[in-house]
Amino acid sequence: MSSSTTSAAPSISLWHAVGLGLGVAIGNGFARFAYALVLPSMRTDLAWTYAQAGWLNTANAIGYVMGATSGYVLLRQARPSTLFASGLALTVAALALTGLAGSLAWLTLTRFGAGIGAAWVFACGGALVAARYQSRPALLGKATGIYFGCGGLGIIASGLLVNPLLALGGPAAWPRAWLALGVVAMAAAVWPILESRRVVGSGNAVSGERLSLRALLPSLVAYFLFGCGYIAYMTFVFAWVRGEAMSWQFGTLVWSVLGIAVAVSPFVWRRALDHWHPAVTLSASCAANGLGSLVPLLSPTAAGILLSAALVGLGLFIAPSAVAVLSRRSMAPALWAKAIILFTVVFSVGQAIGPLFAGWVADHNGLGWSLAYGAAVLGLASCVALIRLGRASARMAEAGR
Repeated sequence: MSSSTTSAAPSISLWHAVGLGLGVAIGNGFARFAYALVLPSMRTDLAWTYAQAGWLNTANAIGYVMGATSGYVLLRQARPSTLFASGLALTVAALALTGLAGSLAWLTLTRFGAGIGAAWVFACGGALVAARYQSRPALLGKATGIYFGCGGLGIIASGLLVNPLLALGGPAAWPRAWLALGVVAMAAAVWPILESRRVVGSGNAVSGERLSLRALLPSLVAYFLFGCGYIAYMTFVFAWVRGEAMSWQFGTLVWSVLGIAVAVSPFVWRRALDHWHPAVTLSASCAANGLGSLVPLLSPTAAGILLSAALVGLGLFIAPSAVAVLSRRSMAPALWAKAIILFTVVFSVGQAIGPLFAGWVADHNGLGWSLAYGAAVLGLASCVALIRLGRASARMAEAGR
């Protein structure tokens, strides 16, 4: 193993992380976040309340819970690369099929399926990145950030694809928007599937060893709260922009700024990912998201909304990057996938609760209050992440990095 690793090491570049990261672009940028772009048209055409609109994101998040939980079990028999590729295939199919019918039952089913597939991609991809760069620890922090940051490419692409299509076709064009996302996702899935097959040394990622939940507990709770809070912004911010009578062109600009900020975030946070304690990085990313969620309420201007999108984008995927780094630094390689999936489970439970409650808040008090709810939960997450930081730092220093 050592000889093959040594010979392969010089050929490893950050492009491998980009290839795997296209899975995040599909599973999160397309399958999860693009719903915020299509939601106003679907709500108009199907005469939904905000609670019904929020329910579809909750259905997607419940699928995410099921995907993360089943992945925890399936990785006892399947390689991470196999589950990663299967998740991509399921996500692409669910995207393309979403627009075939307008019934809430059908849309719930397709959004649920997309959630399962995206969870397999997200969790297994993180483990594949860790395995791919195990022989190059100097690149691992950057590679992890780039992998998650590729979600920004999906956000940008979905905005450029969906908004013009809906502007030309009106609210009734929402089925074509989902089909277009599915077709583009199908083409984009080729590279990450091929890249996942090139990863060696990942094996069957889940071993019989047990995780130490006590050491991870504050970060787990903070990550759960992050899931509850950030999703309020990502579900309803575009509807809020439309509610302020701003043009679809400006909405596309906001979405593009968000995606660009996600894409560059690994470089902005490079030092944090490489040198800070992961709990501090997690706390800071939650704070950035919370602040970004508040800005539109404090400054409901074009400049304020663009600043909001930039702040949220810069912090959005740094939270999962931080927990991936925490898993790598605090436990043996055989437990990396198990830890990342555990974090994904608690995060996805938060994602399932967040949009339904945020939709209820929006129906009763307005969209602004749903953004305020998300910001408050993110502020709490930022504080919780720092609990027991001193003890955790001491244990991590003893274990080495």
